Amino acid sequence: MKHIVVAVDGSAGSGHALEEAVKLGKSFAEPPKITVLHVDPSVAMVEPPFGVDPDERIEEEGRELLKPIEATLEASGLEYAAMLRKGDPAREICEFASRESCDLIVMGTRGQSLAAELLLGSVSHKVIQHAPCPVMTIR
Repeated sequence: MKHIVVAVDGSAGSGHALEEAVKLGKSFAEPPKITVLHVDPSVAMVEPPFGVDPDERIEEEGRELLKPIEATLEASGLEYAAMLRKGDPAREICEFASRESCDLIVMGTRGQSLAAELLLGSVSHKVIQHAPCPVMTIR
């Protein structure tokens, strides 16, 4: 295993996913690179608030979300990168994993009921269906 991507969104589940990815990474004789990926969902606005750039604000929130994660990875001693993307989270995660030849995607789940997941879908479910590599989901 050479490259693990961890999808993060600020939820408790993604925090647990990061913890598990770090544990897993440390368990190898030759630890893999860990890339943390946060995807800002595309939001269509008919009329943005006056004087506020919503795209800039969303990107800033994403950068702030990554700061403590980068500190955790720095302390782990593992090779890492932190990436910020914009778009459909499931699509971006799968495309990143494919483009970077990742060996594993680690991500949290929100613990939706089966009925809610079937009706609404979930990012983790979509990633599992379309990922180019194995996916480990963490609750």
